[in-house]
Amino acid sequence: MFSIGIRIKYYRKKNGLTLQELSNRTSLSVAYLSNIERDATSPTIQNVQIICQAMAINMVDLINESVSFKPVIKKNEREPVYSKDYGVNYEYWTDSNQKLVGKVQTLTDKVNETRSLGHDTDEIGIVIKGSFKIKIYGYSFILEEGDSVYVKAFSEHIVTKLSEESCISYWTSINVLKSIDNRNNISKFIK
Repeated sequence: MFSIGIRIKYYRKKNGLTLQELSNRTSLSVAYLSNIERDATSPTIQNVQIICQAMAINMVDLINESVSFKPVIKKNEREPVYSKDYGVNYEYWTDSNQKLVGKVQTLTDKVNETRSLGHDTDEIGIVIKGSFKIKIYGYSFILEEGDSVYVKAFSEHIVTKLSEESCISYWTSINVLKSIDNRNNISKFIK
């Protein structure tokens, strides 16, 4: 398990903030923030809330290491990945609070293309229905039902629906903050 201090430091670095910048946003001293990140002191709930607001992160996600494990997710119980409607349907097909997460992406006539500047972990996708073109690593590849693609972390990629019907693909990746196996990678990131 990662302490609250480790997770605060992770999000601060992920957002490209220095301790001074976070201090300016929160009105908490640099020394106090540093002590929290090093687990030299425990923050109050009020200060955790202030820090989370300053970095636009969910306090519950920061505090909860995990919610109860759900080994089975029924299709009608899938949790949306995004609360906003971006025109593309993204849902978790696994428990989103675990070390390994799966997402289903459905491209319809409403939006037939998605663009990502890259994710913080590698991911694997497989086409279940329809077909799409993925532009990645400077090349374009056409994927049809049953074809898969490996996308390395932080790789920009564009997915364009080619089939007339909806295109459904399943994606799997590591949930960085939930992964014990990634503890060393996070430790390197936050040093």
